[in-house]
Formats: sequence, structure tokens, C-alpha cells
Amino acid sequence: MGAVGDAVLRIIAANLQAIFHLAVDLLPARATPEFAFSELRRQYHAALILNRLGSSRRKQQRLLAVVNVDLFIPILTHVLGEAQMGGRAAVVSLHRLRERRDGGRVPLETFYDRAIKVAVHEVAHTFDLVHCKDRDCVMMLSTTPPDLDELPMFFCRYCKAFLAESYRRYGVWTVEKP
Repeated sequence: MGAVGDAVLRIIAANLQAIFHLAVDLLPARATPEFAFSELRRQYHAALILNRLGSSRRKQQRLLAVVNVDLFIPILTHVLGEAQMGGRAAVVSLHRLRERRDGGRVPLETFYDRAIKVAVHEVAHTFDLVHCKDRDCVMMLSTTPPDLDELPMFFCRYCKAFLAESYRRYGVWTVEKP
């Protein structure tokens, strides 16, 4: 949604396909989600985007929106991504992923890694995975972009097993076992 680079979309899609063992379609770009803009906060309400995305008539079982705007939910100053737990919609914001702790910008490779990790984390929430306490798992909660740099891009063995169980529960067919 909105102006998002083609390269980052293709990188996210390729990694989602490899990690989840599911086919990923890149859908046509859509306009910036102005319906979710909050004048008061000067940010975009993530839950409104998820509601719109989740009610889409598209055939895909899961939908991930990648936006370049700053997202929030009412109880937090910002979110890097948000998802419907056990639902079909997730959203990733690229807005803060370029930031370094000192205010500078990270290299492009770091930005791509962060975008992939947030996308994997949020899509996993749509399969009912919750936050994990294992620092070696992509499902550990990250509230700032530099937190993401400490995480791997993959699931711990418990979350991987939970994902496999979730696939069975939802009747998801994969290219191979997750």
C-alpha cells in the first residue's frame, strides 16, 4: 500500500515463501491507506488497515500489506507491524526500519533483513503463533528496529512445531513440511 519499493517487496515475498513453504503472490499496488490516518497522532491506525485487508474478497488465505507509513495502535506509540491473531491479515511498516539508534540510517541489507523479520513475525501471528521468549526465535517481541537486528530470521523449534500444528489445524498445504 502506498509507495513501497519493488525490491523490498520481492525480497519479503521470496523469504516468506522459503520460510513458510507457501506460494506467495505479489498483488498490484494500492494507494496509501488514507482511511486509517489519524490527524491527532499523524500516524496510520494499524487495526483499521487490518480490518479492511481482512474483509477483502481476494482468494488468498493470508494477506500481508507492506506500507511505508508510520503505524500505531491506541495503546502504543508505534508498531513495526500488526496482525490478526489467527486471522488472514497482517501489515508491516517500513517507516522506522531504516533507523539506527543514533538517528542515522542503516545499510540497505540491514533494512531488508528487518523488513523480512517483521513480515515473518506478523504472518506467523495469522497462524496463531504468539510472542516467544527465546532470543533465538523470530517470534520474540521487538519494539524497536535495532531489537530486530539481534533476532534470527527463523523460528525456534517450539514455534516451528506450533506452526506445523497450525498448518494442520487450518488445512494449509505447503510445498514441503515447515
